[in-house]
Amino acid sequence: MGTRLTPCIEWRPDSFLNDLDRITAPRYMPTDDDILRARIKTIGVSEHIFPVDKSGVEWRLYDVGGARTQRHAWIPYFDNVDCIIFLAPLSPFDQALPEDRKVNCLEDSLIIWKELCTNKLLENVPLVLFLNKSDLLRKKLEDGVQVSRFVVSFGNRTNDYETAEKYFRSKFEAIRRQYSNNDRPVFTHITSCINQVTTSDIINHVQDLLMRENLKNSSLM
Repeated sequence: MGTRLTPCIEWRPDSFLNDLDRITAPRYMPTDDDILRARIKTIGVSEHIFPVDKSGVEWRLYDVGGARTQRHAWIPYFDNVDCIIFLAPLSPFDQALPEDRKVNCLEDSLIIWKELCTNKLLENVPLVLFLNKSDLLRKKLEDGVQVSRFVVSFGNRTNDYETAEKYFRSKFEAIRRQYSNNDRPVFTHITSCINQVTTSDIINHVQDLLMRENLKNSSLM
């Protein structure tokens, strides 16, 4: 299209620049919100274990780096999984992969999503799709960035948040309908993971759905 793509690296500098006095104070202690807004690149695979409730049930979460050079490390962690959480940012529709400047970041997410949906070994594993960074998508559109300059198929649709979010979501859902097992549970959420309240509600909702799926599969429901 002749439109130059910038590298797919996004952070929120204004989150800290607006609080310089607080952050540079001698006894500054990071808040939960500060930690959420700090960008820490995932390298390799990290394991996190945390309790779900007081019953003793635990979640064992493997966080895998998304860069192309790290994807070969994913394979062992797909064995015997109860759920796959796929985190796809919506905002970098106008950006390119750092390792391949010809590939649009959003298009790369769609390619991986398709590979996940078509994988026969994982066809019965529940999928949770987080379409993330909705706040950054909204800000870009309010700043006048035109989706159609970077996503040709967007056409002459209205360049507002509601239209763009619905369109991007439909792209992921179309792939799921075409390539995934129809009986597989798939839960899609539009998210901004820096919003603690909504993210907590979503995680609790996903937890409840997965518990129901496990009970159903064990013939207890």
